[in-house]
Amino acid sequence: MNIKQILGIFSIVLLLSIISSCAKERFYSKPTELSFGADTVWFDTVFTRDPNSSYPISVTRITTIRNNEKLPVKANFELRGGSNSPFRINVNGFAGTQLNDIEILPGDSIFVFIQCKLTANNQTLPMLVLDSLIATVNGASSKLMLAAYGWDAHYLRRPILTSNTVWDDITKPYVILDTLYVAEGSTLSIKAGAQIFASAYTPMYVAGTLLIEGTANQRVKIRGDKPTYIPSILPNQWTGIHFLKGSKNNKIQFADITNASVGVRVDSFAISGVPVVTLENTKIQYCGQICLLGITGAIEATNCLFADAGSYTFLGFLGGNYSFNHCTFAEYSGFTGRQNGSFGFTNTQRDGLGNLIGFQNLNISVYNSIVYGYNREEIQFDQTSKADFVLNINNNIIRSQNPQSILGNANFLNQNPKFLNTSQSDYSLDTLSAANGKGIVFKAPVLIDILGNNRDANPDLGCFERKP
Repeated sequence: MNIKQILGIFSIVLLLSIISSCAKERFYSKPTELSFGADTVWFDTVFTRDPNSSYPISVTRITTIRNNEKLPVKANFELRGGSNSPFRINVNGFAGTQLNDIEILPGDSIFVFIQCKLTANNQTLPMLVLDSLIATVNGASSKLMLAAYGWDAHYLRRPILTSNTVWDDITKPYVILDTLYVAEGSTLSIKAGAQIFASAYTPMYVAGTLLIEGTANQRVKIRGDKPTYIPSILPNQWTGIHFLKGSKNNKIQFADITNASVGVRVDSFAISGVPVVTLENTKIQYCGQICLLGITGAIEATNCLFADAGSYTFLGFLGGNYSFNHCTFAEYSGFTGRQNGSFGFTNTQRDGLGNLIGFQNLNISVYNSIVYGYNREEIQFDQTSKADFVLNINNNIIRSQNPQSILGNANFLNQNPKFLNTSQSDYSLDTLSAANGKGIVFKAPVLIDILGNNRDANPDLGCFERKP
């Protein structure tokens, strides 16, 4: 071996030694604390686990963790509760209860994804569950607190009710998994204070009778199965309540029905003039498509709020009998970029080309109500002379250009109701509202409002009576 070969080998060995030395120095070697994006991750209220099921899993919370050093670090992550922790983590794409050597670049952050799955606690009220996530770099630890309230529930998987059933537990909610069906001849009674949560895509089909018996002090609540604040105002979390043809004697009082695709759908004519569904002092809100849908239906509503829907606050399609008194129809949600009015009714059915393929008699009465939204025209209708098209729409505030003069002169067109705060979905009335004191008697006096507050001798339009 000549001198040139020896020098060449020496150079290669020296170069590899330098590279190896640099590699060893590539990561920060001293103790340092990482910075979490929050000191505590809260899950608010999460249902405890359905026995023998992986349901439910909470929403996913996301936070970050930052390396403040000028060199990369290798961090270890550990759930303090270990394999028994009710929480699950995913750090930068790696899942587990203990994760080692997760690299974080200098001055950079990575994402931490957290879920929780809680076991039953045999308590009547939500119980606080805690754990912590520990991040360690070269012996220095940082801690992120994890917290959730676990709530035991009655789980109902595809329930088919063939006999009279009562839901009256106000300490634990009822959670419907998949589809609920109330069979013909059976009655489901939901008592005051009960809370119902429906999982994704769940419909409540009623072929028999549904009685929701809330009170002003104990409203019945039916909504999607994520019982925290932000999901509570999001639409399309479940399908909705669907009254099938032949269903009868249904009554909904002091209820809040939210987060559905179609809040309430009614499919059939009245029997002997009795409405298929009677709604009183009820809110149907945050619906992805329609709050209240009648398809040749029969509905009577008093003191009700229909608000925040992707398409319609009310749609009476292909005829039907509808009566509204002291109701508020308000659409400011922005769920969709709708161009049409949010209050619709037809005595027609048409195909995709606009050809008439069906018609039924329509009779609609609207008194002492408010129909308002962000469009200049909030009324939408279609009619044919082949069926009755009877409108009794009087003494209402309506945002409309009065197409074909269908509204007559007995309404307050385009007079601002001055809702208190539409951005917060608060449709109570301001002191300067045009609705104040303009109510009249229709059929019988309405003595209270949607919240159970007394109305005065000159009641306000809409479902809310303004408090002095």
